[in-house]
Formats: sequence, C-alpha cells, structure tokens
Amino acid sequence: MLVSTSTSNNNRFGFEDNLKMLKAAGFTAFDLTLCSGKDAVTLTPPFDGEDYIEKAKECRKFVDGLGLPCNQAHAVFSSDVGAAKKGTAMFEATVRSMEVASIMGAKSVVIHPMQYLPYMQNVEFLKQENLEFYTDLLPYAEKLDIIMLTENMWQCNPNNGHIIQSTCAEAKEFAEYVDMIGSPYLKACLDIGHTCLTGESIANMIKTLGKDRLFGLHIHDVDAINDSHTLPYTLKVDFAEMIDALAEIGYEGDITFEAENFFRPFPDALVPSAAKLMADIGHYFASEIGKKSLLKNSAE
Repeated sequence: MLVSTSTSNNNRFGFEDNLKMLKAAGFTAFDLTLCSGKDAVTLTPPFDGEDYIEKAKECRKFVDGLGLPCNQAHAVFSSDVGAAKKGTAMFEATVRSMEVASIMGAKSVVIHPMQYLPYMQNVEFLKQENLEFYTDLLPYAEKLDIIMLTENMWQCNPNNGHIIQSTCAEAKEFAEYVDMIGSPYLKACLDIGHTCLTGESIANMIKTLGKDRLFGLHIHDVDAINDSHTLPYTLKVDFAEMIDALAEIGYEGDITFEAENFFRPFPDALVPSAAKLMADIGHYFASEIGKKSLLKNSAE
C-alpha cells in the first residue's frame, strides 16, 4: 500500500525539489496535481504548454531516477464549471490530463463528475450528462490504460453559502455512477473530507462502494463547515471509522492525502518536517488497515 500526497507544493518549491522533499519525508509515491487553478483548462506547469507530452516524458525520467512513482493524478476542474462535452476545450483539457498522467505512470486519474448546475434540481439530468461524459472519455482511458476515478462532490447553497450535497455525495448514487458505463476503467476516489461535509457516513460510503469500486482516496480533515483540506486528527473527521471500514472491505488501494492547506502556514524551512508528519500518519493508516484486515480474515 503506497503512501502519497498531492503535489500542490510544486508551485512553491518547483517540481523536482518538491518531489525530492516528499521522498525524504517518507512518502512512497505522489499524486500529480494537474489542475492549476488558473482556469478550467490550463494544466499545472510544466504541462501547461503545447509541448506537454515532451515535458511529461522528461518528468517521468526524473521520477524514475528518483524512485518515487506517480500512483494517482488529478485532472483539471473543467467538469465543475461547465458542460465538458466532446469537442470542447474543457473536454480536451481533461484528455490532456489523462495523457500526462499516463506518461507519468499513474494507475488512475481523478476526473470530477459534472456538477455545473444546481444539484438538487438537476439530479437525473446531471447523471445523464455524466454518463455521456465518462462514456466519451472511455476510449482514451482504454488506450492509455489508466483508470478514471469519479469523486464525491459538494456545492454551496446560494442562499447562505453553506456546503450542501452534490453529485455522488450520497453512497447509493456514488456506486451507481461507478457502475453506469460497465467498465473496469471507471472506479471511485472517495474524498474523506467531502463525506464529512455532506453528512454521509464514512463507513456507509466505504461499505456501499466496496472493494471492487473503491480504487483511490483523498484523505484530509475538515471542520464540518469548510472544505479545509488539512492534516488528519486536527479537526472533525473520524479516522478510526475510516480505518475500520477500509479494513472490513479489504481495501487494496493506496493511502493518498489531499491535505495541501496544512502546509500553507509553515515557512519553507519547516515544510519538510510537516511533510514527514503527514507521511508518518499515512504509514500509520496503512499499518492499521493491514492489521485489522488480517484480524478479520483470521476470524473468518
């Protein structure tokens, strides 16, 4: 079970120095963040130009030499903000994300489900939009041999700004999304923090998805009000519940953090220490899940 984290600190330290730091901290893989935040279609540097294929190949040589594999990646956020239909710039940016992720060696790439409309008024429409979206992406996933991961999402109530449910926030719908194109190239990335924010039980999410659907994780803590994306055990998420449920289903994926906000307050000199603490927690999670899985299997 690899222990990885997102590469959000690439912008702070540069691609190579950030990955060297993560390896020294004890991470055994990295989750390649490709969503730049600049807009819905621009990938993070150095993959933001027309030479993105060549840049990806160069970066792959570096990570192979470093001995820190890319286990997972995160595509651009195009599907959050508009109808990323085939032929649009948003769809093509998603495909570019998949291409870069594949070259980098990622087993999977998180591609947000479409949620660009108010969810509660458009549940079935969005489901059909997403059926078309992932179906259109499927040939690329097959060609690149990379698994698409849909994710449980949230939206803001326009009347008060509070977080409310969105696409895949409810366990039953999340499982239906994974099953809807009937392909092993579409599975689930469970965002643990999002689950807490939208009121779904972490255990129910994990058990409903099960071992066959649940391929990846976004692990972070939240205060149950904001999407805090910070270090586990600092806010409100029940990580003991997460560990127990993952062990119960025999989870075989990796431990991947998306807790980038934890690093923000620290000066550069202290980020390596903060990264080590995060890696240590990841190895603790992996160890506890492994122990509890063995106990469950021996009891059976």
